[in-house]
Amino acid sequence: MPVTGLLQDLLLQPCCPRCRRPADRRCLCLSCRRQLLLDAGGLQGQLPLPWWSLGSYQGAWRQELLRLKRHPDRRLVEGLARQLLPLLPDLGVPLLVVAVPPRRRGRADLPHALAGALARQGGHRLVAALDRQRACLGQHHLNRCQRLGNLRQVFRCLHPAGPQLQPLLLVDDILTTGSTAAAAMACLEEGGHGLLGLACLARTPRRDEAPDPMD
Repeated sequence: MPVTGLLQDLLLQPCCPRCRRPADRRCLCLSCRRQLLLDAGGLQGQLPLPWWSLGSYQGAWRQELLRLKRHPDRRLVEGLARQLLPLLPDLGVPLLVVAVPPRRRGRADLPHALAGALARQGGHRLVAALDRQRACLGQHHLNRCQRLGNLRQVFRCLHPAGPQLQPLLLVDDILTTGSTAAAAMACLEEGGHGLLGLACLARTPRRDEAPDPMD
């Protein structure tokens, strides 16, 4: 964040990054969390790797993230990072933070913006440790088996682990089947990294969960 942005944030009254009403710690206010159906405790799971998310990718939260992808908002991303940080395990050491690289180069990249915000606010280190070494199809209409095949050998590790091993946090915007995270995790582990897990903004509901009335 530029110095001028930091000074501005310090001088201005803390407010909700979404509705701009006064709020503690510049996180989403209670009214916005209720509108987006976000529980303060977020969501978490263990498969295909440990993961933490602000909420389920459905309804108003899904629409909010689609808008954020189309119209990036630095202040909102910073606020969402503040909301997400307390959900992550505190290991007492700085983490390496790595964003899942975008499928198309030069595209507005929400995972990278979120990873940068998490690193700045948590005192961690943002590292460009992953790259895509070949093109792949979009994942939206593929099943889990097709996704795994589509992502085979897509990623390469640009930043092998150093002699002093640091836990690595992978960051993406949406967790669906977990195939992208699993492929990235395998690539990073080949580079010697120890993965803490995945931080994301939303998790797509499983098929056995209630359908989204807005879809």
